[in-house]
Amino acid sequence: MTHQHASPSGEIWFRNQRVWRTVLAVGIPAVISLVAIVPEIIQAILAEAGESLPAGVRTALLGVAAAITTVAAVISRIMAIPAVDRWLRTYTPFGSSPRAENRG
Repeated sequence: MTHQHASPSGEIWFRNQRVWRTVLAVGIPAVISLVAIVPEIIQAILAEAGESLPAGVRTALLGVAAAITTVAAVISRIMAIPAVDRWLRTYTPFGSSPRAENRG
């Protein structure tokens, strides 16, 4: 049984779901790495020099994680525009359906 990702009219199914999946796929690792892991690494390096992590660094890194996640979500939403999806299906392997389905 073949599962199609776009309707015959070219409408892309679940556009908003695709964006939210991108937010989760990018946001979770961005927040974990930039808010939890990177500050600990920076603190370890600074501790060797007798310094400490400046206040607000974690907040700034949280902002960076939010910005990265937002950009990824916007790109995901743009890719769900039917004209963009048609272009992606025609010229790249990144469309909503496999290239073989697009030839028929």
